[in-house]
Amino acid sequence: MKQGTRLYINITNHCNIDCPFCCMYSGTDKGTYMDEDTFQGIIDGVSGSFELQLEGGEPLCHNQVLEFIGYAIATGRCNKVILLTNGIKLPDYFEEFKRIAKTYKIELLIKISINYYINQNVPGHMETVKKLYEATWDTKGLQILCNVRKRRQGDEDLEQELVKYGLVEISNVFYLQGYGRLTGSDYEGPVIVQNIENWKIYASDGSCFGTDLIGRSEHEKGLK
Repeated sequence: MKQGTRLYINITNHCNIDCPFCCMYSGTDKGTYMDEDTFQGIIDGVSGSFELQLEGGEPLCHNQVLEFIGYAIATGRCNKVILLTNGIKLPDYFEEFKRIAKTYKIELLIKISINYYINQNVPGHMETVKKLYEATWDTKGLQILCNVRKRRQGDEDLEQELVKYGLVEISNVFYLQGYGRLTGSDYEGPVIVQNIENWKIYASDGSCFGTDLIGRSEHEKGLK
C-alpha cells in the first residue's frame, strides 16, 4: 500500500458524447465546470504527497485542464497525474502531455475509455488509441491504458478489436457497473480496489464525498 493521498476530482460534468450508461450522468447537456479557486483549494487542503486523478464528464472539455495539472505539479508534492478521458480530444493535447512528462519527470497516466457506444459514434477510435499508445514509447513517464467496459452480451467484437489493434496488453476489461444511469439494472455496483492509503473524491462543483462513489454520482445527477 502506497503512502499519501489520491484525489479523484471531476472537473466538469460536461461531456462531448452521451453514453447511455454513464456512471456520472454526464453528457452534452451538462455545463458545470470547476473554477480555479475551488480546484486550488482542494489541492492546498491536502498535506503531504498526493496523486491527482482528473475525471468528468470529459476533463479535456475543461479549458483550464492544463492549468490545473500545472498547479498540482508546482506544489512539488504531486507524485502522479492520472487522466480519465474518452480520447476524443486527446490528440489535441498529446504533445503538451509529452512535454509535461519530459519536463517535470512526473508519471502521467492516461486512461482511455473504450466501449460499444464510443466505437459506434467516434469513427476510428481504436486506431487513434493505437497511434497515441505508440507515440508514448519515446517518452519516459507517459503511459496509456485502456478501460474497456462491456455489456454482458453483444460486445464480442470489442475484444477482437483490441487484438486487431495490439491493445490487449494495455487494457483492463470490465463489465459495465450498476450505478449512475445503470442504477436499478442487474449490473453489479462499483468494486473499489485501492493501492494507496488515503483517497477522496470530489464532484464537479467541488463537493467532497469522501470515498462514496455512488453518493457523488447521485449528486452529479442533480447538477446542471
